[in-house]
Amino acid sequence: MIRKRGSHYEVRWTEGGRKRGRAFARKGDAEAFEVEVKRRRQLGVLATGVIQSRQTLAGFMEEEWWPRYAVPNLAPDTRRRYLEVWGSHLWPRLGTFELRQITPMVVEDLREQMSRAGVGAQTQRKAMMLLQGVMRRAVVRGLVPANPVQQVPKPKQPPVREPHPLPPETVERIRARMRPRDAMIVSLLAYAGLRPAEDRSATWGDVRDRTLRVFATKTGRERHIDLLAPLAQDLAEWRLASGRPRDKQLIVPRPTGGEWTREDWANWRRRVWRPAALEAGVAGDLRPYRLRASFVSLLLWAGEDLPYVAEQAGHSVATLARHYAGVLHELRGKPRVPAAEAIRQARASVSGTHQGRKAEAQE
Repeated sequence: MIRKRGSHYEVRWTEGGRKRGRAFARKGDAEAFEVEVKRRRQLGVLATGVIQSRQTLAGFMEEEWWPRYAVPNLAPDTRRRYLEVWGSHLWPRLGTFELRQITPMVVEDLREQMSRAGVGAQTQRKAMMLLQGVMRRAVVRGLVPANPVQQVPKPKQPPVREPHPLPPETVERIRARMRPRDAMIVSLLAYAGLRPAEDRSATWGDVRDRTLRVFATKTGRERHIDLLAPLAQDLAEWRLASGRPRDKQLIVPRPTGGEWTREDWANWRRRVWRPAALEAGVAGDLRPYRLRASFVSLLLWAGEDLPYVAEQAGHSVATLARHYAGVLHELRGKPRVPAAEAIRQARASVSGTHQGRKAEAQE
């Protein structure tokens, strides 16, 4: 039975002795689903193998996959990337296809269409992974018998970009060109290895006497980073300068206070980070994410073992070894320098240089 409730159409039926229901934005989809429910009841045990959904991919995405899987299970950044891929590549090409019409041949054609359109291998791979996840959900819901995406090879994963960590002296030159608030952001990225999203969401309650608690939205896991002495000093000075904020407040709020938006972060990268990095002599990759590699490099140069460094950075040991193979190769036979001492030496060197320049300017 179909009922109209507000702007949606609801199909109601009984299955396994229980009342069931599902809402649809379009009346045609609701009517098609009701027909399938009746046919499923008539076919009984044959239903799973015989009936395939006439619901469109776009309808299933909107009414089932997004609200019941993506929203409760995926991080906001992941959902944003999936929406971009969906809107740019999947919806225009497959959105009107019924689920039952999406076959391995259709998926193979999709990959070929994206390739001809100049879509990069990594984006093609993301699009196919998203489609595979949506179709997996359709299999779980009994709407299609098998996942057609699994039978089509995805583009090979492009080579991982080799990290180019910034040495402590370069990091300190960047910090010296910033206001205290912005310098604090750089310290958290370079000396605690926080991902930008982790840095923006960290609160004062996460700062302990000797550790910093971090919840990784990317992995859904919590880790505790050992505070290097210079970073602990930076945090203490910044908290004092900020008027001793309460534990629930952000360590580095947005410029006007409160939580950061993606636009705030983009503006900070463009207006604050990039000019300071260029002035400090940074070339090539100008992403702040590069500072995360600086933290990993600091620990490796200090002689810390791979399991410890991987734990501190929120990586697996295998990922760390693969991404930082070049850094590990450079370490062979080199003297070890404690991370905190390397930062102190860099600060002393940069501070001395700046004082010398001030003295020359006054003469």
